[in-house]
Amino acid sequence: MTTEKRKKLSRIVEIILLVPSLIWVYSPIIAGILFAMIWMFPAAFTSWWLFAFLGQKDWMLGIISINDSMVTLIVIEFLIFGIGLCLFVWGVILIAKARIKGSGLVKTGPYKFIRHPQHLGLILMSLCISLYVPWTSDEFIRIGEIVSWSLFVLILFIMSDFEEKKLKKEYDEEFEQYRSSTGFFFPRITKKDKRKNLNEVRYWLRYTLAGVGFISFVLLISLLSYILELPKIGIVGHLFDFLSKEFWYFNLVCLISFIVLIILRKYREKKNKKEDVI
Repeated sequence: MTTEKRKKLSRIVEIILLVPSLIWVYSPIIAGILFAMIWMFPAAFTSWWLFAFLGQKDWMLGIISINDSMVTLIVIEFLIFGIGLCLFVWGVILIAKARIKGSGLVKTGPYKFIRHPQHLGLILMSLCISLYVPWTSDEFIRIGEIVSWSLFVLILFIMSDFEEKKLKKEYDEEFEQYRSSTGFFFPRITKKDKRKNLNEVRYWLRYTLAGVGFISFVLLISLLSYILELPKIGIVGHLFDFLSKEFWYFNLVCLISFIVLIILRKYREKKNKKEDVI
C-alpha cells in the first residue's frame, strides 16, 4: 500500500471515529440548548383546540383544499423548511462551540444580522408543518393549525425577550452594542437603535401590541372561515384525539416536565451561587 493510500485510509478512519466522538462530546450541550424548546411543540400542534371556545368550535375545523396547487405548495414548503432548518442547525452549532470554548456572546454567522436565528428557523419550519405535511393523506390546510402556529410565534417572541434580559445581565454593555446593530427576527433595515439601554424598551406596550395583533389575527381567521363557508372535517386522523384521556395526559406530562425542568434549573443556579460564595 502506497503512502498516499495510507493517508487517505487514515483520514477516512479518523472521520468515522470523529463523528460519534463529536456526537458524544456535543450531545449534552446541544441537549441543553434544545430541551428548553421541546415543551413548545405540543403547544404548536394541539393548542388550537383551546380557541374552540370562540363561538362555535366548528370554525376551527374549517379546511382549505389544495388539490389544484399541491405541487407548488410542496415546493415552496420545502424551500422554506430548508431555510428554517439551516438557520436552526447553524445557530445550535455556533452556540455549542461558543459554550465549549467559553468565547462569550455569539456574533458570527446569522447572529451577525439577527439575534434569534434559531427561533426564526423554528417559526419557518413550524409554518410548513402547520400548512401541509407531504407524507400525510390530507389534501387540505386546517384553519385551526394556522391559528395554532400564530400562538407558537407569540410564545417564541416572548421567550426571545426573556433570553435578551438574561444576556443583558450577563454581558451588559457588550450586549447593548450588539442589540443596537442587529434585528430581532429579521435583519435591521434602519440605522442603529437610538435607545441606549434595554431597560428603556417599553415591554408593556410591546406585549400589548403583540397580544392585540394575535387576537386580531385569530378573529380575522374566524371571520373569514364563516364568510367563506369553508368545508369542515372531523378530528379523525389527527395525531391526537382531543376528546380522549390520552390527549390530556400527554399535555399534563409535558406541563409537569416543564415545571420540573424550571425547578431543577433554579436549584442548580442557587447551588452554583453558594459554591461561588464559598
